[in-house]
Amino acid sequence: MRISPAFTVIPSGPTQTTAIAGGIDALAIRRKIVALQKAMESYALPGVSEVTSIGRSLLVDYDPSHWTQGTMKAALIALESTVARPEEAQPLKHFDWPLLGGCTEESDLQLAAAAHGLTAEAFLARITRRTYIIKDFRMPGLSPQLFSRGFPRLKPGIAPHENPRTVPCGAVALSSEGLSIKTCETMTEDLVIGHIPPGSVSTETASFRIGDRVHFRHLKKEF
Repeated sequence: MRISPAFTVIPSGPTQTTAIAGGIDALAIRRKIVALQKAMESYALPGVSEVTSIGRSLLVDYDPSHWTQGTMKAALIALESTVARPEEAQPLKHFDWPLLGGCTEESDLQLAAAAHGLTAEAFLARITRRTYIIKDFRMPGLSPQLFSRGFPRLKPGIAPHENPRTVPCGAVALSSEGLSIKTCETMTEDLVIGHIPPGSVSTETASFRIGDRVHFRHLKKEF
């Protein structure tokens, strides 16, 4: 049995186990998780009540009379060795994504700009004149965190949006930790400062990798 260093299985409850795929290629990770889900479902293992994929994670709910955390971990590791391996790393890419100010009727662009002592236009100008590096993928999904030296994070004492709300795929959000882009509809307390075409970062079509570069073009009109 070959155990992949980029594959981790952990308990996430008394009757639930989570398998997490690692790596730097968002689309390859997503394909691997979907392949693992299909493989689990095709075996129709007794005592497995539900298999759910979320980004780079696969959640398995099981009947404790059939499985333990140990036996389920062993089964997932064995099954992982049968699914397709992620493709070889491709050359780094440079993405040019249009950025529209605001994402919902309740945009936080003005609040984020004020936290930096800028107008909304000046704040967006600062965002769009930088080139960002994809630093990591947020868990449990694949939302890319963007990093750039000197990025204007929120000033100390300025908290992100206090009320969690659902934002769509493509929402560009800012917190005290930096800038990120949502790859699926999700709840967030971050400040939503804009959005990009959802297809650019959808979990089914994402092609970004850690280390890729991203540049935003500021558009004033809606898609």
